[in-house]
Amino acid sequence: MAKKEMTTDPNSEDRGITRRDWVVAARNALIEKGISGVRLRALAETLGVTTGAFYWQYKNLEELLEDVRQDWAVTNTTPFAEAIEASAPDGWKQYLSYVRVLVLEDSFNARYDNAIRDWAHNSVETATVLRDIELTRIHQLQSVFENMGFDTKEAAIRARVTYFHQAGYNAMKIVESREERLANIPYYAKILTDRVDLLGLDTPEKVKTCLLSSSE
Repeated sequence: MAKKEMTTDPNSEDRGITRRDWVVAARNALIEKGISGVRLRALAETLGVTTGAFYWQYKNLEELLEDVRQDWAVTNTTPFAEAIEASAPDGWKQYLSYVRVLVLEDSFNARYDNAIRDWAHNSVETATVLRDIELTRIHQLQSVFENMGFDTKEAAIRARVTYFHQAGYNAMKIVESREERLANIPYYAKILTDRVDLLGLDTPEKVKTCLLSSSE
């Protein structure tokens, strides 16, 4: 895509690029290349504009990076919160709704989580946001286990084990087909929740159907 010439005209095409456009471009670069790939010139090339267009929207790169942190905090956490809330107060349905978001990944991007965790190693600001969001997610899961009847302490530990297991699964980039992952869910559910309800589902498609029905 050819770059557009920068002008001082407030109605120029460069100014038609929004902050959201920059955030999406930066998010994609972060996921594909890590934080070292989030560079102003490269982002401008991706958007087909000059680097000057950036300064119609932002004072500096750090301001954009903060928007990326907040974008991750919202887009990769809200789907879980909404799914859990929609299935309340039934703890079992809440757990299934959580797993549905996690495994089907229609609204959650595991690679985005991995990219943020990698970035947090050398960014205090990112580490702070990551810590706060991870605590929020664990507390969400604790409420799910409490709604399943576990006492506060046991619910907290089960929430941690569930969350740490999934974070490790994503970080290790386990290679499994969607079918394999679905087929394993009944066994994870038994171990993490003591429920055996799913063990009779003998095909990945049946497990998927069960997960999808959890929000009904």
